[in-house]
Amino acid sequence: MNREQSIWLKGVSTNNLKDIDAFFPLGAYTVVTGKSGSGKSSLVFDTLYGEAYRRYVESLSSFARQYLKTLPKPKVLDVGNIPAAIAVKQSKAGQNNRSTVGTMTELDDLVRIILTQAAEIHCCGTIVKKETGKSVTEQLYQSHEGAKILVMASMSHWAKLKAAELKAQLAGQGFTRALVDGGVVRIEDTPAKALKTGYVVIDRLSLNEKNFHRCLESASLGLRLGRGEVVIHIGEGELKTFSSHLQCETCGTSYFEPSLSLFNFNNPLGACESCQGFGRVPVLDHHKIIPNESESLDTEGVSAWNFGQHKSYYRIATQSAKARGLNPKTQFCEYSEEDWEWLYNGDERGSFKGIQGYFAWLDSKKYKAHYRIHSARFHTYDTCDECDGTRFKPIVSHYLVNGQSIIDLSRMTLNDLQQWFSEFRSLDGDQDATAQLSMGLQEALAEAQMRLAYLNKIGVHYLHLARSSKSLSGGEVQRINMARSLGSHLTDTLFCLDEPSSGLHPRDSQNLLEVIKSLRDQGNTVVVVEHEKGVIDGADHLIEVGPEAGHRGGELIYQGSPKSLPSATEIDWEYMGGDTPHTFLSLSGAAIHNLKDVAARIPVKALTAVCGVSGSGKTSLIRHTLYPLLCRIIGKEVELDRELKGAKVKPERLVRDFSDVHLMSQEPIGRSTRSNIATYLGILTEVRKLFSETPLAKAQNLKPGYFSFNVPGGRCEECKGLGTVEEDLSFLGAMNVTCPSCRGLRFQESVLDIKYRDKSLLDVLAMTVAEARVFFFDIPKLTRIFDMTSAVGMDYVTLGQHTSSFSGGEAQRLKILSFLIENKDQKPRIFIFDEPTTGLSDRDVQMLLQQFRILVGKGHTVVVVEHHLGVIKSADWVLELGPEAASEGGQIVFEGTPKDLQQESTITSGYLN
Repeated sequence: MNREQSIWLKGVSTNNLKDIDAFFPLGAYTVVTGKSGSGKSSLVFDTLYGEAYRRYVESLSSFARQYLKTLPKPKVLDVGNIPAAIAVKQSKAGQNNRSTVGTMTELDDLVRIILTQAAEIHCCGTIVKKETGKSVTEQLYQSHEGAKILVMASMSHWAKLKAAELKAQLAGQGFTRALVDGGVVRIEDTPAKALKTGYVVIDRLSLNEKNFHRCLESASLGLRLGRGEVVIHIGEGELKTFSSHLQCETCGTSYFEPSLSLFNFNNPLGACESCQGFGRVPVLDHHKIIPNESESLDTEGVSAWNFGQHKSYYRIATQSAKARGLNPKTQFCEYSEEDWEWLYNGDERGSFKGIQGYFAWLDSKKYKAHYRIHSARFHTYDTCDECDGTRFKPIVSHYLVNGQSIIDLSRMTLNDLQQWFSEFRSLDGDQDATAQLSMGLQEALAEAQMRLAYLNKIGVHYLHLARSSKSLSGGEVQRINMARSLGSHLTDTLFCLDEPSSGLHPRDSQNLLEVIKSLRDQGNTVVVVEHEKGVIDGADHLIEVGPEAGHRGGELIYQGSPKSLPSATEIDWEYMGGDTPHTFLSLSGAAIHNLKDVAARIPVKALTAVCGVSGSGKTSLIRHTLYPLLCRIIGKEVELDRELKGAKVKPERLVRDFSDVHLMSQEPIGRSTRSNIATYLGILTEVRKLFSETPLAKAQNLKPGYFSFNVPGGRCEECKGLGTVEEDLSFLGAMNVTCPSCRGLRFQESVLDIKYRDKSLLDVLAMTVAEARVFFFDIPKLTRIFDMTSAVGMDYVTLGQHTSSFSGGEAQRLKILSFLIENKDQKPRIFIFDEPTTGLSDRDVQMLLQQFRILVGKGHTVVVVEHHLGVIKSADWVLELGPEAASEGGQIVFEGTPKDLQQESTITSGYLN
C-alpha cells in the first residue's frame, strides 16, 4: 500500500469492528462487501465518512457549527489523506404529499427557470404578447402599408371627470379631435357624455415610408395615453386594438407575466385553487361510511353516525324512511337507486339532510379538532377535476416552450424529457440561435440535460417529474438521491454510496457501473457498500468484512484487487417448496401508473416472487394495487386511490379467511435509543417479571415497572434512563455526555442491587441471545423467543443492543421474527415485501428465504417484489412484468413456476439461465 496515494485508517474499533487497518486508494473505485451486520456500514459510514464530516465541521466557525448536525467521533487511532466527503445512504421516500420526482431531483426548479425566460402564451390560436410602439408600427406596415389610419386612445379612462375637466385635459395635451359613433368630431363642439364613449385622435397619417417614425411615436403615445391600449382606425372604418397588457385579443383573457412563482404548484400564484397544488381533493368514501351493505338503518349500519351523540341521526333517518315507505330494516344492498339518492342527499321536505348534509354540518364545525378528525376518517382522495391532477391552475397550460407547457413536460418520462431538451430551440425556432439566449437560460438548459443524463443512466429513465415520491420504491429513491450528488461536478471528493444497485434489475447494473466509473474518472474517490456481483467485479479495490455478523464479525477478511480474491463457493438456489400451487387469488383491472388493465393470479399459502425490469410496474401492481384492495376487503383501514376503482381481487370469501395483511417496508425497525432487541421482541417484559419476583424485590414491594428505564421508578431520573445527558455548549452546539448520577448505567443502585441467579439487570442486557438461552433455560416463554431468534442466525446479538444499530438484513429478520412471536392465534395472514434483500449478502438471503418458508409452512401467504435471482428461483410462483419500463411495460409477460420461466424467452429468464 502506498500511504501517500491512499486514504488509510488505523485501529478502527467503531461498533463491532476489531481494531482493523484499512486503506482506500485515492481516485479509485472501492467496494466494501460482507455479510449483513459484519461491520461494512461501521467502516464506511460511521468511520470513513464520519471522520471526514467531523473534520469539515470543525473547520467552520463556532457560529456556523450550531446549524449543522453532529456525528459521534469514530473510534479510530489514526486517519490519513481523507478528502471532503459526501454520503448517499439508504432512505425512505418522502411522506410529504407535495414531494414529487421533480422536487426531489430539483429538475422542477430548472424547468421553471427555462419557462420563465422562454415561454410564449398561446390562446385562441394566436400568441399573446405585450405590444410596443415598434411592434404595433411593424404590424401595421406589414398588413396595411399605404392605408390611411387614425391613431387613437380610448377615453373611457376619463369617464369620472366632469365635462369641463375632460375637455381642459385633452386641450392641454394638444388634442382637438375625437372619433365618436364612427365619425371624427371636434372635441370642443361635442358634449362630454358622447366623448367619454369615443376615442381621442392622436394622429392622422398615411402608412408610407416617410411616416414610419411618426407612426412609431404616435403608437407609443397611444399606449401610454390609453393605459396600455392603442386603437387604430384603418381605412373606411376597421378598428384594431393593440395592448401592452398580456391579454388575448379574441377572448379577452388576461395572463400573468411568466415568473418562477407562476410555474410552482407550491405557490398560490400557480397552484390550482381547488386542490391548492396537491393534485387530489378529499371526497366521501362510500366503503368507509357503509362498510357492510348487509346492514341497515335498524342495525345502525352507517359507520359515520356511530359517533357520540350522533346516533340521533338514525332516529331522524328512520322517521324519514317510514314517511317515504322504506322499511328501516331493509338491507342497504337491497336499496334502489332512488333509495341511495335519498340516503345521501336527504329529504328536501323534511328534517333529514342525508349523509351529505351530515358531513356538511361536520365541515361547519371543523374548527373543533374531534369533528375534523372524525370527518377525515370517512374521506379518501380523488383526482382534482379542476386541474385533472396536474396541480396547476388551468391558465398555466397556455404558457408554452416549443409547443410544450410545464404540465406536458412534467408528464414526460425522464428519457423523453432529455430528448426534448437536446432538441431545444429558441423562441425564433432556430436551434443555432440558442447560443444567443441569456446566460441564465443556457446554464439551466445545460444543468437540466446533465442531471437527466445521470438519472437515465442510473436506471430511473421511466419516471416522470409529476410522479409522487410516496409512490416510489426504496431502490428508486436511493438512485434519485444518488443522482443528485453525482451531478454536482465535484472533483477530489470522497463519495460513500450505500447499495446503489438496490431494486435494480441485473440488466441495468452495467449502466450503474458506468456512472460510478465516470464519477471516479472525474478525479473522485468512490467507496461503495455492495453485494451485487456485477458491481463488485468492476471495482478497482475490494474490502471484505466478516466472517460473520455482530461480535463474530468486524474483522478484515480480504483487502486488495477483486481479481486476486479466491473464488467463493457458488450458492445453489433450489426450489424449496412443495407442489405447484392450486388455490389462487385473482387480481384484475389494475391500471394505476403504467399498468395496462393487468390481470394476475396470486397463490395462497405460497411464496410468490414479482420481478421485471426497473420501472415495469411491480411496485404499482403489488404495493399500490394488491395491498390496498386486500386491506379494503378484510376491513383494514387504508387509503384507497380512486384510480383503483376498476381493480378487483376475487374470490373475496378467500381473502376474508386471512386475519390481516402486512406490508413489510424497508423502514428501520426503531430510531429511539430506548428501543433494543429485548424490548422489541418482548423479552424485557418477562425478564422484569422475574426480577420483581426475587425475594429482595418482594421485600421492597418492587413491581415489574420498577425495572424499566422508560418510566419513572427504578431508572435514573437525571438522564431519564438514557445513560447520557445533553449539555448545551452554546455556539459549540449540544453534546451528549455520560450521566454523572448513574455513570451511564441508566438505573438507580437499588435496581442494580437486585440479582436474579447472581446477575443484575444490566448483566442480563449485556448477554447475547445464545448466552441468555442457557441462562434462562427453564423459562419456556423466553426459551421459545431465544430459539426462534437463533434459528434465523441472530444468536450473536446482545439483548441491550439498540435496534437503530441493526443492519438492513438484521432488521428484516427481526420484523418477521416479532410477528412469529406475537402471532399466538395462528390465523393465516398475507405478507407483502418490497425489495427485502436490500443490503443482504447471498448467505443472508438464504436465511431470509428460510423465514419465508417458515411463514408459508404456517399457512401464511408471502408476496415478494424482488430482483434477486436466488429469491426468484426459490419461489413457488413467479410474476414477471414488462416487457420494458414505463409506457412500454405494465403487462404480465410471464406467470407460472420458476422452472417454467426458465423455458421462456423473457429478460429475467435470460439471467436465470
